[in-house]
Amino acid sequence: MRNILILTTVLMLSACASNKEELPEPTTPVAPVITGPAITYTNHTKRLFDSYCTSCHAAGQTQSFWPLSTYSQVSVYSNTGGKIQTRVLDAGNMPPSGSAAGFLTAAEKDTLQMWLNQGAPQ
Repeated sequence: MRNILILTTVLMLSACASNKEELPEPTTPVAPVITGPAITYTNHTKRLFDSYCTSCHAAGQTQSFWPLSTYSQVSVYSNTGGKIQTRVLDAGNMPPSGSAAGFLTAAEKDTLQMWLNQGAPQ
């Protein structure tokens, strides 16, 4: 009886062992398909930068060393994990409290996020 129990245990354990050759190959994750309208700097987000940012972030202003007046200037900070994402959308500390421009609305933040998600096209 003991031999049968040992044999059964050995068979069960060997059945649980996996053969690495039979495992499926890992697949590369596919980037999500972005649906919805194309958000561009010229048609959608330039207005936001002009309204909320350039009062400080332009030539002759207090934060002129981080200019945000043109697409080429803005695009420097629009990469994944860039300053626009981290300061405006993640931390929410731009524009700063007390700014004459006020704060971005939820819809404006959504537009900015979609623009960044789409690669910040001009």
